[in-house]
Amino acid sequence: MSDRNIAAQRLLAVTEEELQRIVLDIHDGPVQNLFAALSQLTLLRARMSVGQSSDEFIPVVNRTISLLETSLKDIRDLIGVFRGPEFAQSGLAEIVEGFVVQHESLTSSAVTLEIAPSIPEDISLPVKIALCRILQEALSNVRRHSGADTAAVNLSSDRNKIVLEIADRGRGFEPPPLTGPHATESQEHIGLRGMRERASLVGGKLFVESRVGEGTRVRVEVSI
Repeated sequence: MSDRNIAAQRLLAVTEEELQRIVLDIHDGPVQNLFAALSQLTLLRARMSVGQSSDEFIPVVNRTISLLETSLKDIRDLIGVFRGPEFAQSGLAEIVEGFVVQHESLTSSAVTLEIAPSIPEDISLPVKIALCRILQEALSNVRRHSGADTAAVNLSSDRNKIVLEIADRGRGFEPPPLTGPHATESQEHIGLRGMRERASLVGGKLFVESRVGEGTRVRVEVSI
């Protein structure tokens, strides 16, 4: 079996795990907050029915608003996972910029973006999709795990390669091996596994450098 077929099979498994994680995120996040908001509104209705002072309603209303705002933000984040640009009609540089802007608007964090002027326009559709899904996952990891409120994205071309880097100066971690006989297949590394398989499907390579307290750098190289 070829390396690409192995990568495709692994990616199918990762995708199923990702879907299960999204379902759990919805259940444990927005759904629980919406139930709590409903409970607060039910309490408010009961207090209004017995003629309590309107001043006593304010804390309940404030809690309900906060729960609904949190739920809305979580739902927008989840929608952002699925909403992508028109890959076929757009150039890679334009798509990358769109994902960065989306990330900034959803998270209120800042991303420094550098795109080399030499990025080719005729990059194949599979490569564009793979690179941008890796970018999306890496930025998501910055938000969820790094503790940093800024990140840096660099898109460049090196001879016959496209190089995409995503870096932060957050808390860092000890990355597991991604290749070789001890390459991780652990559930806890689902994001890294997904990036690895997406890169492999288009003949690319993924590198993850990180140290505790020193931040993380994700680099993917794809031949064109």
